[in-house]
Amino acid sequence: MADFKDMAGFKAEDGALASLVLLEELFSMLAQSGIVPQSKLGDVVRSAAARLDTSDHFGAGAAIQHYFEAWLRD
Repeated sequence: MADFKDMAGFKAEDGALASLVLLEELFSMLAQSGIVPQSKLGDVVRSAAARLDTSDHFGAGAAIQHYFEAWLRD
């Protein structure tokens, strides 16, 4: 495991992917606990993807849809 204090070894892609995976885990835990209904979590994903699609970062919206596609089924 890399030394977390050495940030020079991290790439932007590593941070972006880590953030997506962390959020996906958080969504799963929230849905399983019943704190937030899964349908509301799907609304969050749709809203985030829509905001990104209106920006110059179309790939970011596609990434959200890809990693959170399970939340878009409801």
